Amino acid sequence: MPRIRSSLRRVALSLAALLLAACATTPLPRGEPGSALPPAPSGALAEAVDGLGLGAGESAYRLVVGAEDAFALRMRTAALATRSIDVQYYMWHDDLTGRLLAGELLAAAQRGARVRVLVDDMYARGLDALLANLDAHPGLEIRLFNPFRSRASTLGNALEFIGSGGRQNRRMHNKLWLVDGRLAIVGGRNIGDEYFGANQDFNFGDLGVLLAGAAVAEAGASFDDYWNSAAVVPLSAFARAEDPPAAVAAAVAALEAHRKAASATPYVARLADLRRDGQLGLRLDALRRGRGVRVVADDPGKAFDDDPPMRMLDEVRRLLGAATGEAVVVSPYFVPLRAGTDALVALQERGVAVRVLTNSLAANDVAAVHGGYSKWRRPLLRAGAVIHELKPDPSMARDSAIGESRASLHTKALVVDGRIAYVGSFNMDPRSARINTEGGVVIDDPGFAAQVRAQYERAIDPARSWRVALEGGQLRWHDVRDGRPVVSTGEPQANTGRKLMAWLFRVLPLDSQL
Repeated sequence: MPRIRSSLRRVALSLAALLLAACATTPLPRGEPGSALPPAPSGALAEAVDGLGLGAGESAYRLVVGAEDAFALRMRTAALATRSIDVQYYMWHDDLTGRLLAGELLAAAQRGARVRVLVDDMYARGLDALLANLDAHPGLEIRLFNPFRSRASTLGNALEFIGSGGRQNRRMHNKLWLVDGRLAIVGGRNIGDEYFGANQDFNFGDLGVLLAGAAVAEAGASFDDYWNSAAVVPLSAFARAEDPPAAVAAAVAALEAHRKAASATPYVARLADLRRDGQLGLRLDALRRGRGVRVVADDPGKAFDDDPPMRMLDEVRRLLGAATGEAVVVSPYFVPLRAGTDALVALQERGVAVRVLTNSLAANDVAAVHGGYSKWRRPLLRAGAVIHELKPDPSMARDSAIGESRASLHTKALVVDGRIAYVGSFNMDPRSARINTEGGVVIDDPGFAAQVRAQYERAIDPARSWRVALEGGQLRWHDVRDGRPVVSTGEPQANTGRKLMAWLFRVLPLDSQL
């Protein structure tokens, strides 16, 4: 009997694989081509941006540091939208902040704004029924990047992953929030509680940039490239409300009930306190301005082309290659491989001070990635690079989280020669370089670069990070406790399980997937 069951299981798996292969030959439907609407001519956002008096080709921008500020900006801009909202995200969680933002998008559609939502399917495919109720609104459309045909079956997902020849491994990691063609937010945050300081147990530290002016048009063009890409499929191809008006009414009622319930949470109370203190709001008076601003993004064809242009990898190479004095690299998942390590060592050897900030093993939410990174610490340190690893310390999250929560670095940034800064979604790892699509903004402005570098300086304070050194051929982690220097000889505060996972991925030949 066991042999018969085993044979039947193999036959079933083979049939499932054949069925998926057959289905994969049937092209999925494409959505109607669309483009960003012209900037709203009136409304609060239009008046505020017009009041900046920007010239042709000029942009305005400010660094968005606080997690609550990042959330409040999205809520406020959506609430003020009169013409359009376009949003593009890797993750959109069905949690406190995710539902509040979804409610604002639906409210904007109810007011007559056109809302387009593009999300990667990796985390969306389990939410088809919820998303279909939103998608039922005639003014709100949801599309999926590189969707799985199998929507609910774990086995089906696995078989499709295998049968796709690796295509399902390619995900859209970009983050973009664009309102009325007037303001845009780019950076590293997904939509979810841990990105906005609302998670009681774990929060990410991250950065974003609020943009106005010429850069917003560039962001809109980038969104359209993805929206109209062959890798993108309407949600309605997989889930469609049978009674659209009833589905919309149900979504409106559910999100309104959630909003009322959320008003009693400590997180929303903290937002109210910050707002009263003047720490939240558009704060357009704090915007810097200039012409050296470029919104950059990978070609969406990176999801399926065998040899697509590697725009973001090339951009990062150009930025670092042009450094003459200092290159600051901030990346939560830092796996430079041989080529990246050699490039950074070459910079150090020609007199460029290379400084790296990444997660410690104890702080990294993906211990496997730390295993891939740990191979390259020694050659970088041997060349003279300075490496800091963030502690899993609540002090890092305290400015943006309620209560004491574990912190992890999520910022992806570069600062070159104290003049040019990049902020976005690109990690210094193989997945960002060659597998996922990425985006962000490059700003040539010493004042803005100083702001980004100040965040790096804040993070490398001994209260928040360990400085890693190579002493006598051995790795050492330098700390300061009660004003006294302390040196550790192993990965500090990392438990045995995390150390084992990191070691496993250090020795396995899986670097290209990290």
